[in-house]
Amino acid sequence: MAAVLALLAGSGGLAAAIQPIEVTPVVADGRVSASFSVPSAFDEDVREVIRSGLLVTFTFDVELRRPSTVWFDRTIARVVVASSVKFDNLTGVYFVSKYEDGRVVWSDRTQDVAALKAWLTTFDRVPLGIDTVLEPNAEYYVRVSLQTSPKRTMTLWPWAGGITSGRAGFTFVR
Repeated sequence: MAAVLALLAGSGGLAAAIQPIEVTPVVADGRVSASFSVPSAFDEDVREVIRSGLLVTFTFDVELRRPSTVWFDRTIARVVVASSVKFDNLTGVYFVSKYEDGRVVWSDRTQDVAALKAWLTTFDRVPLGIDTVLEPNAEYYVRVSLQTSPKRTMTLWPWAGGITSGRAGFTFVR
């Protein structure tokens, strides 16, 4: 029993050090986009994995939701964005790419670790394609959750989600 408790306590150690994702909803011309950042996800453990030459990917699930008092919150729009990095040990260059719904939308390379950290952990004005018209003067929120690959923690819980998340609410005024 003590071994199981130690395993469970140890499995959350890395995830506990990561701060919540800072989310800022941006509403303009009836469209909603989200800017978000989680610089604490780029810690020494991630740096070591990157330096080993493995491909490291941060996948962000971004959802526009409407809260409900009676049932589950309704998801209005959802987009998956990701950033990945591959380190070339011979040249010392980091190759970074950003993806939106599986498509590459941006790619660059750098030797600057500070630029790499910003590129991996920050997204600006990610558009949330909305199929329905938002209701005026209604409350909404943007929720962003992060998962990393390769996995940083082991969990025995089947419903365990990403390693961190964040959310920010707003009132849609038209």
